[in-house]
Amino acid sequence: MNYKNPQSKIFALAVLSVSVMITTGTAISSALPEMAKSFPKVPMEQIDSIATIQQFAVIITLLLSGIISRKIGIKKTILIGLAATGIAGVFPFFSQNWVLILISRLILGLGIGLFNSLAITLIDLFYDGSQQSQMLGFRSATEQIGVSLLNVLAGMLVLINWHASFLIYLLAFPLLTFFLKNIPEPPVPKQNKRTKQHINIRVVVLALLLFLIVSCSTAVIVQIPNIVVTDLSGTGTVSSIIISLNTLTGMFMGILFGKIYHFTKRFVLPLGIVLMALGSLIIVISNNVLGVLIGAIICGGSYPLVGSYIFSLVNQIAPAGSETLANSCLLIGANMGSFATPFLLNELKRLSSLTNQAAAFLSIFWILAGLTCLVLIQQLVRIKINHHSITKN
Repeated sequence: MNYKNPQSKIFALAVLSVSVMITTGTAISSALPEMAKSFPKVPMEQIDSIATIQQFAVIITLLLSGIISRKIGIKKTILIGLAATGIAGVFPFFSQNWVLILISRLILGLGIGLFNSLAITLIDLFYDGSQQSQMLGFRSATEQIGVSLLNVLAGMLVLINWHASFLIYLLAFPLLTFFLKNIPEPPVPKQNKRTKQHINIRVVVLALLLFLIVSCSTAVIVQIPNIVVTDLSGTGTVSSIIISLNTLTGMFMGILFGKIYHFTKRFVLPLGIVLMALGSLIIVISNNVLGVLIGAIICGGSYPLVGSYIFSLVNQIAPAGSETLANSCLLIGANMGSFATPFLLNELKRLSSLTNQAAAFLSIFWILAGLTCLVLIQQLVRIKINHHSITKN
């Protein structure tokens, strides 16, 4: 059998395998409380940044991956990215040096950024029509499955010590081998050099909205271990299970997005924001692990609704011929939101009247409650204007 056939299951799995590692930067969040004990002089927001700092580096190679892939090929670019992810990801297992660990996390981000957008490009090049849409859905689910499994594994390994949690990145090497063996070098489409892309204010606004929602989503993943271990006297393993359930909720909500949008239409955006606000409030008022679990699960349903809706608008709001640049801007907004989370958490704690680890979520609740009102007003005004235009015609 010829496995290098896009219609074969092995080929499809190899294409999807690239996406397993894309969102795994936060998978070691359950190890952060133990890391803090090893670095008592390092501020907590810097400890938390271990789970997000790689997103800053992701942006760099995300922008450069297209240029690099046209020079050396898509397959080689992905392989280099996976190798860098594996090597840099595992490095903290061997190191006790804070600066070197931070540098390794930045290199991890550079590696992930190399294959982040190319994971979508592969599907665009090898598939079309309904099969392409199906594979894009599977790719999104693969991201969530990958980070969920690695969250649980990291939570189990932290029982050994926090260094062991970083062994989860060894997974990059079998994925690299599997991809190398089963995927040929795809043809790189020619670019029209005369086409100059640009963005408008609507793209910028949506990028800022993604920045906010991703910051809130990442805050749940980063802060849950601190809440469980510090406030509730739980363990890193328990927090990793909560984070995994949060992520799995996102996966199922992403799969159901089409049906939810069918019933709610444009109100899917405020619905997604409300879920994050409600989940944040439950996390704040809960004084037990079960309450935090429920809050985290509700928060998990937010980003897939907001993110999927925003990306579905690109063809409508981006200037003609600038869809690629618009998508890149939205991805940058999302990655910057993840990167900035530890620093925003620190500031949000100061705005709150609470002093525990969940304090920032009270500020998040009020911010998102206000945003929900603004979005609802905007949506209702837009519906009224459209209705008036239809009636007038």
